[in-house]
Amino acid sequence: MRGSIPATIILLASAGAGHSQVLMEPCSPRTDREVHQPPALPELPSAGGVFRDPTFCTSILRVTDERDGRYFQTAYSYWPTFNRDSSRIYLLQDDDGLRAWTYEFDARRFRVSGKGAVLDAPAPNGESPRTEDAIWSGTDPEVLYCHAGPGLWAYDVTTRAYALVRDFSAEIGDGHLRQMSRSVDDGVFAFTTLNRRFRVTGSLVWRRSDNRVIVRPDEPEGLDEVQIDKSGRYLVIKTGGAGDGAIQVRVLDVETGAVAELTDGPPDYAPGHGDCGFGTIIGYDNWLNRLRSRRLSDPHSRKTVFNLGDDWTQDIHVSLLGDDPAWMLLSLYTQSADCDVPAGLFRDEILLMRTDGSEEVRRLAHHRSCVGEYWDSPRANLSRDGRFAAFTSNWGGADRRDVFILRTGGDVPAQSLRRVGP
Repeated sequence: MRGSIPATIILLASAGAGHSQVLMEPCSPRTDREVHQPPALPELPSAGGVFRDPTFCTSILRVTDERDGRYFQTAYSYWPTFNRDSSRIYLLQDDDGLRAWTYEFDARRFRVSGKGAVLDAPAPNGESPRTEDAIWSGTDPEVLYCHAGPGLWAYDVTTRAYALVRDFSAEIGDGHLRQMSRSVDDGVFAFTTLNRRFRVTGSLVWRRSDNRVIVRPDEPEGLDEVQIDKSGRYLVIKTGGAGDGAIQVRVLDVETGAVAELTDGPPDYAPGHGDCGFGTIIGYDNWLNRLRSRRLSDPHSRKTVFNLGDDWTQDIHVSLLGDDPAWMLLSLYTQSADCDVPAGLFRDEILLMRTDGSEEVRRLAHHRSCVGEYWDSPRANLSRDGRFAAFTSNWGGADRRDVFILRTGGDVPAQSLRRVGP
């Protein structure tokens, strides 16, 4: 292994391909609200090695290293790295285009193996699949959903075969799909739509059960993105509008067709960066520096679930991919290419926080990424069972990015785990 590992790690045996099994002394997770400035940068093990966050006692697995190449990353906080049963992971490599890879993930032994390229051949319609927003099926652990041209495809990662799910050429011609999201049961899919010249033309929602398609034109302000909630009933439309009184978000009830409009500033303080749960959304309020939770059936009502107070230096991503709606995964980061970040509460941390407004927290790790550009941000996302999180880091500003997996500890989320959906 390259470099050193904290002394609390005991190597048990070689696991092949540079991987090792480890045994760590038990320690207690931090649930305090004290400021913890990260210590000197720990030396990283080789890919497959496990080390411990020196501040928060969390076990972290390094997935990629120099032998794999450069610029590996998770896709986003609401696009899952982990498949349905956490037996595989999906990650990207920014190598003259976003290449896609999967690994087998042994959750019990906390190790990865079986790296293989995926989505590296055109779909049967001759179009190349989009890799950034490919999404694991919510029901089949071997299937990735992807889109190529106007087609939605199911890609089997074991056979590397495409199966057409729905051709939308009747609705969008020879255009393209972008920013895919799906309900947790794979029953409803949503996209932004583009024409052949890649200009955004609007959004599209498809319900599998009755083959219903809803096509909406572009928003007057210039559509940013759309996301279907986990239930498949509500479409959150980020219009791109900004400024006091501008309509920044629309919520479409797919069943009734009703649309609720939310203003950027008062009175609604529309949700910005965030994620959708079952009939809910948690998003950032960029006027009052808070994360707010709201029911999509009544989106004008809201509840503060995280108040950042006077600290306006941090950006934040939210992941609600876990089955337990009581917890959200947050990854906070500051824009600083040279890692010159002053001390502050939760600065550059990955943490679990309750969604009930209590701000009960389980602090997991400093991600140690110096964020000079978007792809340097951690974009941490949670596994369905809530036991693991994946994130991106350039580890102190190195000219590379790697993917890491951490154990959340499992104890806090598991105690209240309520399985929702398939």
